[in-house]
Amino acid sequence: MTPTPGQPVNKAAAFRLGAALLLVCYLYVLIKIILFKFGEVSLPLLARQLLGAVDRPGNVLYRWQSANLTPFRSISVYLQRLSEPFDFVNLFGNIALFVPLGVFVALLTRSGWAGMTVRAFGVSLALECAQIVFMMGSFDVDDLILNTLGGLLGYGLCRALSSGRRSFLDAGLRTG
Repeated sequence: MTPTPGQPVNKAAAFRLGAALLLVCYLYVLIKIILFKFGEVSLPLLARQLLGAVDRPGNVLYRWQSANLTPFRSISVYLQRLSEPFDFVNLFGNIALFVPLGVFVALLTRSGWAGMTVRAFGVSLALECAQIVFMMGSFDVDDLILNTLGGLLGYGLCRALSSGRRSFLDAGLRTG
């Protein structure tokens, strides 16, 4: 709805709409990176992978059995081999990928730290499980830890930048 001349623009609603659209774009990119490994996002491929999982449930079971369910196992390997590009990117990339989620949650919701933790963990868990179901990656509990940490960092950064002064977070943009 375009305001008529002289009618004030609802900046809060415009901001929320813009942030929500950016959130959708971010989630698309997140899925592209985590599930499709930077490849083309293909719904027909997802359908084929899902049908394959239904036809061959043993493959899904094998992926689950080979999942890393030991907290900090992968993280400790990454820390020992930070000079290796793969390990460096895996460690810090899993954190960096979820920083924007924390920013969006801070901007668009009234969530506190606990709510942010649940949201980041939930999105990460959904993507990790999707990797098993669609047979497009592996489940790693350390990814859950790193992704949740990234979400919390983004949330904390956004909150810290807005604390101590009247900002868009305090000016009523989080209402509604």
